[in-house]
Amino acid sequence: MTQPPPTPTPCPILHLDLGPLDLNLLGLHVHLNEVVLNVEAIPGAGNLLGNLLCAIAGLLDNVDLSGVLGNLLQNLLDALIRLLQGLGAGGGAARPIVPPA
Repeated sequence: MTQPPPTPTPCPILHLDLGPLDLNLLGLHVHLNEVVLNVEAIPGAGNLLGNLLCAIAGLLDNVDLSGVLGNLLQNLLDALIRLLQGLGAGGGAARPIVPPA
């Protein structure tokens, strides 16, 4: 007797857990007690979207996002300061931003 193929491990894509929401939309009152949304991709043969999303989700597994975002923010601020200085509105030297540890 042959064994069935193992079930592939899902890749977590999004987990959204919202507490109670009260909305007043121009007189229409909407009350949501709790909203929990879990999106998982299932890889495997024939699961084109699942394979694609698992591959994309795995791209950032070993990336230090705090360092990347800190450097991106610093570069953006430096460019903005240079732009303002070029317009004559710069008030002094750029101060470095140290990302939180």
